[in-house]
Amino acid sequence: MKKFLFALMLPLSVAAQDGYTIKGNIKGLKDSTLVFLTSGADGSMLSQDYAFNGQFNLKGKLESADIYQLNFIGKKETVDMFIGNENIVVTGEASKLKSAAVAGSKLNGDYNYYVQGFTPLKEKLGAIVPKINSEKEGKKRDSLIKQYQSYINQVLQQVNKFVKEKPASQVSPFVLYVVNPLFPNVDVLEEKYDHLQPAAKKGIYAKLIEELVAKTKVGNEGSMAIDFTQNDTANHPVSLSSFKGKYVLLDFWASWCGPCRRENPNVVAAFNAYKDKGFTILSVSLDQNKANWLQAIADDNLTWTHVSDLKYWSNAVAQLYHIESIPQNFLIDPSGKIIGKNLRGEDLKVRLKELLK
Repeated sequence: MKKFLFALMLPLSVAAQDGYTIKGNIKGLKDSTLVFLTSGADGSMLSQDYAFNGQFNLKGKLESADIYQLNFIGKKETVDMFIGNENIVVTGEASKLKSAAVAGSKLNGDYNYYVQGFTPLKEKLGAIVPKINSEKEGKKRDSLIKQYQSYINQVLQQVNKFVKEKPASQVSPFVLYVVNPLFPNVDVLEEKYDHLQPAAKKGIYAKLIEELVAKTKVGNEGSMAIDFTQNDTANHPVSLSSFKGKYVLLDFWASWCGPCRRENPNVVAAFNAYKDKGFTILSVSLDQNKANWLQAIADDNLTWTHVSDLKYWSNAVAQLYHIESIPQNFLIDPSGKIIGKNLRGEDLKVRLKELLK
C-alpha cells in the first residue's frame, strides 16, 4: 500500500545592501529582555540587543535574504520574517508576538502573501495525510486520495498565481524550491523559473534551483559531458578532456556484470572498425577487485583506455553521471557534447557509420 508523504512548505538565504537594521517597539516587553535574530536555516544567532521601554535595535549584515526569526528570552513565540539587508521596523505587543507587524521589507510583504495563500492548504494536507495512511484499501481511502490530489492541485494553482504576480521577487524562487517535490519533474520547475525576471534570480534559492536543474541535465543528449579524472590500470590519471577532438564512447561496465560482458564483443567490433577514424572508447569500471578488472579486460580483448577507483557503485565518475545500472554509455562528439546514450549492438555501429563515413 502506497504511503502518502507530506512535507509542505513553510520555513525551512538573496544578497542586498550593506547591512540590515531592525528597530523594534513591542508594548509590554519587560526591560532587559534579550532580543536576538536567528537564521531560519541553521538557528545561528546573528545579532542581539536588550529591550528598554519595549524598544530594541539590531544590526548586522546578512549573507543572503531568507527566513529569519526574531526571538525574545522568556517567550515561546517568535516573529518570522523573510528579509535581506534592509531597514526593518517591528511593532506589536509582547502577548501577541505572532501578530507583530514587520515594515520596511517588500520581500517580507511577498512572503506574508505566500503564507496567507498556502497556510490553509498546508493545514488541510497535514490533516488528510494521516487519515490516508491509516485507512485500509477501499472506497473510503480512494475518496481521501482524491481529496488529497485536489488539495495538491490547489497548491500548484497557488504557485502559478504567485510567480505570475511576483516575477521579480526573490521570494518566488523560494516558493518554487519548497514546492518542487510536488512537480511531476524538474522540467516543470525549470520552465517556471525561466519565466522569472533577473531581479528574482538572486540568492540561495535561485542558486539551489539552478544547481538542481543542472544536476538533472548531467548526461542528457545535447548537454556538455562533465570532465573528470580517474586513474587507469597503471595508476596514471586520465581525464575525459584529454580525448577532446575525437568521438568518445564513455562506457560504464564491470567484470562482474553479465550483460556488460555479453555486450563487449559489439563494443570491440565498433572500436576496431572506427579507431583509425577519430573514434575511441574510455571505459569506467565499477569493479572492486583490480585483479578481476584486469583479467576481464584481457579476456574480452578491450584494448582501449580503462579507468576505475575500484569503489563499486560508489565510483566517483559513476556518481557524477548518475549511473544506477550498467552497461550504460554516452557518445560524446569532438567538442565534448553528448550526442547519444546507451547505444548498443547495431545501434552503436549505425550511429558511428553516420558520423564517421
